Amino acid sequence: MRPSLFQLTPVAMLVVSAFSAQVVAQSITVNGVVLDNDGKAIEQARVHVHGRQQYVYADENGRFTIQAPADAELHISAKGYGDQFVTLSNNNELKVQLQSGGVERIVVSASGLHQYDLEMANPVSVLSGEELSRKIAPTIGETLKSMPGVHSNYYGPVASSPILRGLDGPRVRILSNGLDSADVSRIGPDHAISADAITTEQIEVLRGPATLLYGSGAVGGVVNVVDNRLPRQLRPASTQIETRYSSGADEKTAALTHDGGQEQMAWHVDGFKRKTDNYDVPNFTNDEGESTDQLANSWLDNSAVNGGLSWITDKGLLGFSIGHIDSEYGIPGHHHHHEEHDDHDEHDDHGDENHDEHAEEAVFAKVKQDRYGLAGELYKPFNGIETLSFSSALTRYQHHEIEDGAIGTTFKNDSFESRFTAEHETIAGWHGVFGYHLQQSDYQAVGEEAFTPDTKTDSHALFVLEERSFGDFTAQLGARIEHVDYKASGIEFEHHHEEEDADEHHADEVKHDFTASSLSAGLVWNFQPGYNAALSVSRSERAPSAAELYSNGAHIATRTYELGLAYSLDQDGEISESDVNFKKEVANNIDLTLRKYEGDFTFTYNLFYNKVHNYLYMRDSGLTMADLHSHAEEDHDHDHDDHEEHDEEHSHAEDEAFSIFHYQQQDATLYGAEFAMAYQLTAEQQLEFFIDSVRAKLDNGGDLPRIPPVKVGTGYSYSAEDWSANIDWTHYMKQNRVAADESATDSYQILDLSFSYYFNLNDLDLTAFVKANNLTDELGFVHSSFIKEDAPLPGRSFTLGVKARF
Repeated sequence: MRPSLFQLTPVAMLVVSAFSAQVVAQSITVNGVVLDNDGKAIEQARVHVHGRQQYVYADENGRFTIQAPADAELHISAKGYGDQFVTLSNNNELKVQLQSGGVERIVVSASGLHQYDLEMANPVSVLSGEELSRKIAPTIGETLKSMPGVHSNYYGPVASSPILRGLDGPRVRILSNGLDSADVSRIGPDHAISADAITTEQIEVLRGPATLLYGSGAVGGVVNVVDNRLPRQLRPASTQIETRYSSGADEKTAALTHDGGQEQMAWHVDGFKRKTDNYDVPNFTNDEGESTDQLANSWLDNSAVNGGLSWITDKGLLGFSIGHIDSEYGIPGHHHHHEEHDDHDEHDDHGDENHDEHAEEAVFAKVKQDRYGLAGELYKPFNGIETLSFSSALTRYQHHEIEDGAIGTTFKNDSFESRFTAEHETIAGWHGVFGYHLQQSDYQAVGEEAFTPDTKTDSHALFVLEERSFGDFTAQLGARIEHVDYKASGIEFEHHHEEEDADEHHADEVKHDFTASSLSAGLVWNFQPGYNAALSVSRSERAPSAAELYSNGAHIATRTYELGLAYSLDQDGEISESDVNFKKEVANNIDLTLRKYEGDFTFTYNLFYNKVHNYLYMRDSGLTMADLHSHAEEDHDHDHDDHEEHDEEHSHAEDEAFSIFHYQQQDATLYGAEFAMAYQLTAEQQLEFFIDSVRAKLDNGGDLPRIPPVKVGTGYSYSAEDWSANIDWTHYMKQNRVAADESATDSYQILDLSFSYYFNLNDLDLTAFVKANNLTDELGFVHSSFIKEDAPLPGRSFTLGVKARF
């Protein structure tokens, strides 16, 4: 049975009925203005109702209107200014002045307790506002890679996922408004993340274990993409339109965001369209010995539309959202050499009719995703509870990989996720939330690259987060227990010696389950005004993912043959069922943070140490697919009934050179540091500097593969009344601490410039901007990429754009 959004109906009905049944404190309409030291309006100042996910932004005149309880505390902040907290006390006309200097506090919606980034024991970074607009790239990984502690696995500009402190894949959760993105980007690096940054309000990056709210997989961290598709606040009608053109890939992008509200209804609509050609790169020699200045098969054509409607009252809110994604993108690094096919009639619906100009590039992905969201909040439903809330998402995801007009592989993932939380009032000094988290998915893969079997996953979890202040100290405690069930079908425990009878092959339905628990404790010490120190200690258990357990096949994207824990492999090339007990991965993590967040000079310094027992990684077995020759001829016959002729024409010559990588478990240690500082030279000028590093090695000797190098960068910004400019320089050092059979990667540096001009035209608030990326046309190869030798970073490009708000 497929997961259904109607599984949440009882909770939704409870919230709806409670709207009319409860009597709560009356909300008031608060009007105000936010000004700087000189009495000038601060546009885009953020006004947040503390303890709720409600906020608005000030307009070009610094004015704002927000609904809030009569005794609420408002938090007012803006980039480059010290923030303020204001208690209303029935005062619904406010004039707030912010002092220049300091770091803006930002509410982290993924924190679970409405915490500000500067108050969390775990390191967190938030990209929002003009900084987000300036760094937007077609992928989330490229958008975030300049953050300290964040790198990209870079499968070309079209598919790039974040790496947090050397960890990626299933160890980093990608969320959309607090719920899993539900794509297949965690399975292969050539699978793009479905979320896009261009219509988002902020992107939150929680480094280090974030398993308490988001599941046992988040031992590396969480990336939460936040937008307003499900409105939580009545806002005056506003619309933003953005268009941009980039020379490096002939990129054309247009995006629209609209918010509005009337009486008790609020609505939101957003959408975008992006199209690029192949990306220009500095001249290099590819793996075929050819000199080229383009990254072959790196074009992109994607679009999305999202909408939401919420009913908002004094008692809470109830909202529904819907989103649709259509995306097509070339997959760099694939080296299939199929003959031309004369008859593609049965695949007309999935053909490359919109990309005739890319006909010579045989492999591309065609992605569709539909996502339905439902959420509600109920304020003060009864004594002892401040807020009851739930959020849920039903996602239908389909991903075709198409070669020469024919579908080679299809990935599908139908998923349902729901989280129910209760935030309680202070009890014996402790304030916190407890809740229940449900995740269900039905994953299917059919075709020649279906190296993972069909798997149904069910996960149920209970969690609690608590916080208490003791003078200058704030303690944060959390716990989670989670049970995960896997049911994989079509598993074949095969022998591959030619003399063995094929009748001995058999397909099984395999079941495994794990119970994972996580504990964390944190302490934040505000030892003097404008400074704090934080210590976080956690023990997080992670159940192996379905791909880590059951993979068995050639993964063309990584040019490897992947074999999961469920299999054993001997040196004669025989694959059989493993008799080893699978173990949970256990991460014991310590984070130490020191922050200065007031004044002209601010900084954040993080040190981390992560001891991981039973670390799951792919070890090179020393064998290649040629050692499984008989298997290679028979592999996946049950998946290719509709493509027999297509498969017969396919040459396995290149595939047989793929090394066999077998998932293993060993103890590992990861440690490193992150430092970021900013110095306000004058009211207009700011200088920034950052550096990050991570070491990752197996305890019995050897380094882990594809660990990012040391990254160091600096930036200078100038902000005048009607214009601003930025210079950013980033240096990636040589990475020569490599795993066995892994090559070192040379250093490189990237120089980016940007300029923005702000002006008004009638009722339009306009921003015109120009950016120069990789101004020196530096040739750079990403060490953490599976295809680093074939996919250098984009070369010099110029971007022109206009943003209009009205």
